Amino acid sequence: MEQLRLIGEKIEKFKYILVEHIELFDEEDSLYDLAASKQVRSQLIQIHADALIHGKDEALANMKAAGMEIGKRIVDIGIPLDKNIEEAQLLRNLFWSFIEEEVSNRFYSIEILLKASSIIDSILDQYIHCIAISYVNHYKQLAKVANDSLQKIKENEEVMEELATPIVQTVLKDVLLFPMIGRIDDWRMESMQSRILQKCAELQAEVLIIDFSGITFTKEGDLLVLLKQLVGALSLMGTETIVVGFSPDVVKRIVKLDFADKVKAFLSFAKAMEFIFKQRGLALQPI
Repeated sequence: MEQLRLIGEKIEKFKYILVEHIELFDEEDSLYDLAASKQVRSQLIQIHADALIHGKDEALANMKAAGMEIGKRIVDIGIPLDKNIEEAQLLRNLFWSFIEEEVSNRFYSIEILLKASSIIDSILDQYIHCIAISYVNHYKQLAKVANDSLQKIKENEEVMEELATPIVQTVLKDVLLFPMIGRIDDWRMESMQSRILQKCAELQAEVLIIDFSGITFTKEGDLLVLLKQLVGALSLMGTETIVVGFSPDVVKRIVKLDFADKVKAFLSFAKAMEFIFKQRGLALQPI
């Protein structure tokens, strides 16, 4: 339609003036680079003008390509989505005002006003859609990176848990040693329980020796309650628990918890192994 083409040519002619109108509303600390923003904004306005000059279908295709490219650029710069939506609405209002003025000055019909506004709106909506997709893709990528990082952290935690819970076989395959090292609190004790139970089941342990000589207790009362639960669970699995290396202070607390009769205790790992060898009628002989 000839009248639409004339309006489009007028928009094309004054696109840089429209760009300046947008810049007036831009914030002083804008993240936009001035030269780049002029180029992007003039490109957007040109596509809207082309829609009126050459037809909407071709302009929609051009806007889809340009919108995705622009969207990626503004996401990379770090411009918030709401700012882009506000600018799109500002551009829409400028187009409406421009078309209304043209219709008023040239005595175009209301039909032309509505037709031109409809074309402009559809092109601008396509742009907003492309920008939204760009942000969605960006956040999907961030989510993937975050998920990969969490997976890596989980894997590292599993490795650290294994290192923090070093359960090893002794010279007797069904006798395991768990040397507890470092600072022990409720959280660590709880996290170790499942690994201990799993390892004892896997290796069909008859005896588990827990060596406490290399650890520092915090809130001993709670920890010993957890230890009592662990010993009970191991007993149900058919694994006997022997503890070694308790300090005198911890021994007193064990007595208060009525826990002393539930486990065998020795001063050291060597003494515990001596007991097991004797119990089984075994002895170490020199070569």
